[in-house]
Amino acid sequence: MTTWADFLSELRADLQDTSSVKRWSDQTLYLYTKDAIRDYSTWFPKRVDQYAMTLVNGACALPLNFIGAIHVEAPQGTFLQPRREIPGSKLRTGKYYFIEGGNLYLGDPALADPLLTYLASREVPASETDDTFVMEVSDADLELIRLYAKGKAYEQLRSKQASLDRFKLGSGGRDDNPVAPEVEDLMAVYHGKIAERIPGGNIELYRTGR
Repeated sequence: MTTWADFLSELRADLQDTSSVKRWSDQTLYLYTKDAIRDYSTWFPKRVDQYAMTLVNGACALPLNFIGAIHVEAPQGTFLQPRREIPGSKLRTGKYYFIEGGNLYLGDPALADPLLTYLASREVPASETDDTFVMEVSDADLELIRLYAKGKAYEQLRSKQASLDRFKLGSGGRDDNPVAPEVEDLMAVYHGKIAERIPGGNIELYRTGR
């Protein structure tokens, strides 16, 4: 179990930013860690089962951590199909749902409040002082969060250095910012490790029996 305080300490050690005068504030590293967790969640979201939704004027507001729907039940145990749009066809009443503009809609107004099973982003600390918050990322994947946050920290450093020394990419003048390769390498390693964790395999195509 890794708390936010534990992770912040490890991130500072990785950045070699453990002296009494810090290069990056807790608030800045908190911001980069939030970005890292949210990006990681797009690749490895968590699953939320049977989230109870409330119909208001025919629409259900999606939860704030929503990434994608797995299935919708209305009522419980009855699974609705996602609406399949056909150009030129009229919208008909039916046992289906669709998502639009941050809301979930049901195709049959007679249906009751639905249950949504969905993919969600992982929780983040409430603030940079939320020391006891337990990270929802597994210990094996905390390296990925550190890599992303470290890349963002060096990106900030690169921007400051570029401003001070007047680096300007493609200007024909100073475009040899020494921090730029470090940022690109860190993000390349991050995406490489993401790819290593995504299982591959064959896709079997088949035709259902008649």
